[in-house]
Amino acid sequence: MPNTEEQRLDIIENCEHLLTGILSEFNQTDNTPQGRMITQCKWLKERAENNDLSLPVKRGKLGSLLYIYTNGEMFNIDLAIKDRIVKNYDFNEVEIYMGKLIELANEGRLLTKPPYTPYALRSMDALIKLLQTAPRPLSQYEQGLIPDLEQLRQLLDEGKIEPPLGAYMPQYPNFRAKYSLDDIPNGKNYFYTVYDFIFNGVRPDSWLTPEDADRETRHL
Repeated sequence: MPNTEEQRLDIIENCEHLLTGILSEFNQTDNTPQGRMITQCKWLKERAENNDLSLPVKRGKLGSLLYIYTNGEMFNIDLAIKDRIVKNYDFNEVEIYMGKLIELANEGRLLTKPPYTPYALRSMDALIKLLQTAPRPLSQYEQGLIPDLEQLRQLLDEGKIEPPLGAYMPQYPNFRAKYSLDDIPNGKNYFYTVYDFIFNGVRPDSWLTPEDADRETRHL
């Protein structure tokens, strides 16, 4: 897994977004999920700023982030301030910041960024072509994946979507096809490159720079 200066700076940036955004409305305390998230973000940010954060972060060090994200506790807000919080903050955006921190710190992944979009588009073209020329009849979901990919490709190319999109059901149910592409050469690899880029907001570990991504996708 990569352990790069880019990831270190991304951790600092995403922690800062949360700390100066929605978390600024709460006190740092162990008695609330928001207070525990403040402690978690401050710890991550401080370690990253001190160049003392190896990725992925050791098991047990991200308990608050993982638990609060999974259980949605971040949005268990006192009714007295809920109206103001809802009015001033986009909860979907908050979840994106938390999700990015998980991908960075817990998974050690590299984030999706605009300079890598051309190489994601190449990967999508390659996956579409692979499905269209598959050596066997496609299942219902595999066949349906082609127009979904074409639509997502156009939206990404036109800048009308910004990864990560998060959960894709029920809008893109054909992405269930990931469970059946193992027998098609390169099918699983191409699929997860596209899937992770669009829905999880991460790029392949080998795409350390745009130049690396260009070399890897040039002849797809």
